[in-house]
Amino acid sequence: MYATTHVPSAAAPVAPDEVAAAVVAAAGSPAPIDLLARVFDTLQALVAHDSASDERSTSIPSTPGQRQLGEWIAATMRSFGAAVEIDAHGNVLGALPGAGAGVSAAPLALMAHLDTARGTVATPALQRVAAWRGDRVPYAGNADLRVDIATYPSLTAFCGQTVVHGEGRAPFGLDDKLGLTQILTLGAWLAADGGDRPPLLLIARPDEEIGRMAAVEGLSEALRDRGVRLGWTIDGIAPFEINVENFDAAMVRVTLPEATMATRVASAGDDGPLRAGLRLVIGGVNTHGATAKAEGHRPATRLAAELLDALAAAGLGAEFVAPCGFFSDSERDCDGVLELGVAASAPVDAEDRVAACAEAIVAPHRARGASLALARVQGEVNGWRRSYAVSAALRLVGDLLADRTVVPVAAEDSDGRQGYSQPFRILPVEGGVRLDVRLRDFDPALLDRRAAAVGDRCPAGAAVERVDQYVNMGPQLRGVSALIDWPQAAARLLGLPTVVQPIRGGTGVDPFLSRGVAIGNLGTGDFAPESEKELTSLEMAAAHVRWLAALIAIAATAGTPRTDAAA
Repeated sequence: MYATTHVPSAAAPVAPDEVAAAVVAAAGSPAPIDLLARVFDTLQALVAHDSASDERSTSIPSTPGQRQLGEWIAATMRSFGAAVEIDAHGNVLGALPGAGAGVSAAPLALMAHLDTARGTVATPALQRVAAWRGDRVPYAGNADLRVDIATYPSLTAFCGQTVVHGEGRAPFGLDDKLGLTQILTLGAWLAADGGDRPPLLLIARPDEEIGRMAAVEGLSEALRDRGVRLGWTIDGIAPFEINVENFDAAMVRVTLPEATMATRVASAGDDGPLRAGLRLVIGGVNTHGATAKAEGHRPATRLAAELLDALAAAGLGAEFVAPCGFFSDSERDCDGVLELGVAASAPVDAEDRVAACAEAIVAPHRARGASLALARVQGEVNGWRRSYAVSAALRLVGDLLADRTVVPVAAEDSDGRQGYSQPFRILPVEGGVRLDVRLRDFDPALLDRRAAAVGDRCPAGAAVERVDQYVNMGPQLRGVSALIDWPQAAARLLGLPTVVQPIRGGTGVDPFLSRGVAIGNLGTGDFAPESEKELTSLEMAAAHVRWLAALIAIAATAGTPRTDAAA
């Protein structure tokens, strides 16, 4: 790791209108290429590729689309003079030699991932709104969405700019195709500019979204062998953010066997015959975990648990209306299908009352993307059976959200340096169901307390498994001042604001750190990544390219940070 005696303190958050003014000013400055056109063409070409990763696959990359996109990226890198190789795992490495004062400088790496999350849809034609003034963004495929400054004040950062978005039906892949766009546009800039630069590696890596670390192990060794000791992933969200810290992460899987729950959860009167069924398709508010509070995230698991509580309060408890099934969507964890059986002994208006309660639960979230479709089932209801495992899972969701052992609990109630314990997904398994709870915190001890709190609230007979996922890079990067100082200095040259803040997620850089390659993270300037609402602007992306170009120029003459020892 690099040794230093000073790490700058985190900058105060910058007001969105200040960001907008700085972005518009930067966009008007001369550049060696037509930045706005290059950004748009590159982003549109990238998002037209289906490169979603698939955790069910055993290959690396996990999907053929990532290989195909990698070939396109390699061709683009060659077009601006990079020497390109694609390794066995699909990592694309484009090497640019040092130039001018940076010929003998230490090499740097800039990375983005070429895969996208489940549910991302290839989009051949992006929509544009010129000189956007903060009014409602016109999503052609989703008239219910209300994305404007009144609903999301942070969008002020995009005022006066050319906003770019999709149809509003599904995410189109700004995470991390916006980062790739900025890296590839930077390569074209450097080729046309001919200024000072250190030796540079531009990298596109596969399967980041599903944590396939085998690909990163080989890549980290390649960087170490090439003498790279410093670099950044271009994978942040906020404009001009600098990150050298991320969550510790784990998941708790709670398996609830049907037979066991039937003996422990059922109450007298819960097993009478059913006269009707209701199938509710619940669309949650889809957001990235990092922006859950700002964007009003709501998973279907929470909405379904709230519905059961509302029904009980309205006199329609489990003896009258009982879960028969719950299935989280395989593409969007925030969505789900809840099946409710209506007992023969239930009030005659029970179905109407369930529909009214469900609408009351979902309606406050429709403008942010929630939805509800309810179908009444008569002919097949005799084949439905009460599921005590589903009842136990949804009851556990409610218990966890109400728990105050470690707060906040839900991702949508957490921001800044707060962690969360999100019961986000219910899946059918043999003999029952499984509830998955996502745990995040910046303090390992608090992460342990969160895991313990989940176990403490599980019903007897449930099987509880903890799976650790990734660790905070902060302790290993403490003292690597160049990761903060250089991007801040580059931004000052351009009059752009920066903010140093932790990543409310992870970047999967552990193998680099263990090999003495210090990797920080930089923002890209997008809104609502991994959701149907996602957008950016051409000016915002261009300003980030300028930021990277200034960072590269600083690195060419800043000298090599002293290293005490490589791990």
